Amino acid sequence: MKWYKLAIPAAIGITVGSILGKKIKEHWLIPEVALKRVKEQFKQSGPISGSWILMEQEEYAQAGKLYTVYQGGVSRTVDGRTEHYKFYADATNGEILETYILE
Repeated sequence: MKWYKLAIPAAIGITVGSILGKKIKEHWLIPEVALKRVKEQFKQSGPISGSWILMEQEEYAQAGKLYTVYQGGVSRTVDGRTEHYKFYADATNGEILETYILE
């Protein structure tokens, strides 16, 4: 088999793979980027002392609409007391869909 008979399918495969990879990357945020955006939103209300995010996406329903989200948490110190918040952030743009304080 001649090498040029493999070169064309390989080039097509690499091209299609890179295009698909780019489209998937543009559609979903990686968890670290989503966490960074959530932290920026929390910092508008004051400093934060810690944060975490689950690395896997999950489905989340709100107001009759289904979202793909990341689940995570943020800690902040208010009046010498640490408060812990849990959040659900949209995996496409990092927008906080729901947040609540943990008791």
